[in-house]
Order: sequence, then C-alpha cells, then structure tokens
Amino acid sequence: MQVRRLEAPFGAEILGLDLAQPLDAGTREAVNDAFVDNIVLVFRNQSFPTPDDFLAAARNLGEPMPPVTATYRLPEYDAIEELINSATDPRTGEEAPLMRGGSWHTDHSNLAEPPKATTLYAIDLPPSGGGNTEFTSMVMAYEALPADLKARIWGRKSFQAYISRRAPRRLLSRTEEERKGSDGVWQPLVRRHPETGRDALYLNPMRCDAVEGMTEAEGDTLLDALYAHCDDSRFRYSHEWRQGDMLIWDNRAALHQATPVSVPGERRYMHRIMLKGDAPIMAG
Repeated sequence: MQVRRLEAPFGAEILGLDLAQPLDAGTREAVNDAFVDNIVLVFRNQSFPTPDDFLAAARNLGEPMPPVTATYRLPEYDAIEELINSATDPRTGEEAPLMRGGSWHTDHSNLAEPPKATTLYAIDLPPSGGGNTEFTSMVMAYEALPADLKARIWGRKSFQAYISRRAPRRLLSRTEEERKGSDGVWQPLVRRHPETGRDALYLNPMRCDAVEGMTEAEGDTLLDALYAHCDDSRFRYSHEWRQGDMLIWDNRAALHQATPVSVPGERRYMHRIMLKGDAPIMAG
C-alpha cells in the first residue's frame, strides 16, 4: 500500500490496495491514520462488480448506516444509495431534477449522531467530463478565520434542520416515519475531532437555520460571513473522477459538493455508503 499526497491543499491517494478483500488489523490502522490525517482519501483502481463488493469495501473502513430517506436506496441494500445526476423526487411528482449534492454541505448534520464519513464509488462517468466532487477543509478554514469571527462563534451552536429556510436547493421529501429523529438538532459551530483533536468549523449551508443566542438577522449575517470565508480556493480540492475510483471523506472536517456534468444529459451514476459516527464534540 502506498499513500501519496495529492497536488492539493489536502487529501491523499491510496495505491496498491484492493478494498474488496478483507484488511488485516495493521492495514486498517494505516488506512484510518491516512484518512484522519488527510480528510479525503482516493482509492485508485478499485473494482466492485456487485453491490456486496462495495459494501464489503466500506466495512473495511467503518460501520455502514442507512440514509434518512429510502427513495434512492438500492433495492435490498439499506445502506447503499444510488446517486444519479438526473434524480427527481418521485414522492412529489415534480419532474425538475433535484441537483442532489449540487451545493456545499456535509452529510446528515441534522442527526444527533451524523455519519463520520462518506464513501462514493463511480460506476458511470460523463464522457465529456465534469461532475467533479469538490471538498473544502473546514480545519484549514477555521485556522484561517479572523480572530473576531473566532471569538463570535466560540462555544456557540447552530440549529441544523433537515432543510434550512436558507437552503439553496431542494431535498428529497420524507415520510412521517423518516421524519422521526431527523428534523434537526443543535450542533457546535466549532467541533473537535475525536481522533486528531483538531478543531474545525461545522457548518452546512443546506441545514444551518439559526445561531444560538442571536436574532434571525444576526445569525444570518454571521452565517453569510462564515460561508464567504470558507468559499476560498486555499481550502479546496476538486476531484476529477477516474474509472475505478472510490473516495472516502471525513464529514467531521470537510464540506463537499458535486459540480454539473460538462454536457447536459450525460449520465453520472454512483453508489454511496455513509459510515456511522458519534455526537459532535464542542471545541474547548
């Protein structure tokens, strides 16, 4: 196994490892060390002919968990979700594409115990390109934050709803059963990583709906300032997909988004598995 840093502010690629095979304890530890150190790992030259193979690969990295909504779960697989760029919401009958993942977010931060990581495996890639997955290091963004903004957010929480009144796009509708436990929770604006001890901004433009101890207008002004600060190429890695790529990223330390395909109508189809995490730890 080789760990090679990407030509980017953060991230690494893993070569010479077949995730479809069980990993011994030493290799698991080495992979996890690379994961928490680099935030994003790119596993090259993977082949998962069946969903079971992808599930086995994800289990090498953590414990799979199901998404909140079952709409695009792969039949017979609670934890595997289909991501396709032409997705709509069949429950509402709306025909307009949802642009799933098409703006900055971190996965399922509206849960009391959000997923620690997300894995993504490319199956069909658009022939003309595009459809990148971009990442922002929220560790780097926090470290570069002006002192006055750090002081304003230290020890504060934000309410992370299933979908914020400020959200830039629609999300899948939920059944009454799916709403239980997923409407939203108060999360720290700065969270401490349980393994590295590093502090990171914990924001989600899709879900942050209010800031503790602030009026709606004050909270909106603060969130806008934080989002503007984070949207900076100094903290960003844009992954151009290759066939055989599998990614894992740390939801505790990064935002991510999908970019549009270069030619409208070309297909981008992937399988996604999220890995169970713990309740976020307030920094301090």
